[in-house]
Amino acid sequence: MSAHYSHYDALENMKRAVADGQHRSVIGGMWDELGALQKRFLLDQGLKPHHRFIDMGCGSLRAGVPLTEYLDPDRYYGVDISQDLLDAGYEREIVPAGLASKLPRDHLTANPDFDATGFGVMFDYGIAQSVFTHMPISRLTDCLKALAPVFVEGGRFYVTFFERPEDVAAEAPVPHDPGGVVTYPDRDPYDTTLTALRAATSAGWRLDIIGHWDHPRDQRMALFVRETGQD
Repeated sequence: MSAHYSHYDALENMKRAVADGQHRSVIGGMWDELGALQKRFLLDQGLKPHHRFIDMGCGSLRAGVPLTEYLDPDRYYGVDISQDLLDAGYEREIVPAGLASKLPRDHLTANPDFDATGFGVMFDYGIAQSVFTHMPISRLTDCLKALAPVFVEGGRFYVTFFERPEDVAAEAPVPHDPGGVVTYPDRDPYDTTLTALRAATSAGWRLDIIGHWDHPRDQRMALFVRETGQD
């Protein structure tokens, strides 16, 4: 059982929101904008249709729809803590979009441990968009350790974060522009310093800071590259 870092971890509340038809809004809205932004960014980063892709914290498939559309059949996979969000994304978005033949239902799994080993494949690319903005950055270490066995050498995993300037007092809230989000070091929405982000990087991964990537709420981007012969 995972700790409750944010509303995403309150699974019964999530179930009710999905039942009320809020599978888009409950994950933060901006459905078309953020789905398209992720696809555009990943293509600019070299994602090709044949690559195997893991969407960590995929929710109700905001990015899953445009990425499934772009990728070859059977190449998109998703993990989320909420089975209800996965079901809603598949039944209310993937199926009506005519994409079910490209995305087998068993390519989506619900677990709180970032576990993608059950898919039995190796991934070339992946993303965790607006995941570690809702939990402490220390959980990133757990995620990278979980993903290391299922990423190819040179595989690229992208992670968004809210940046906390190094010179801001540890307890002070940080406002972000654009977007108007106010973040905190110890509660949702979470931020992190670059020093803490580097400290959370697990062995076997190389961190590159990308920074701005046109996110409308000022989330920044980090890239983790799977290194040779590491575990």
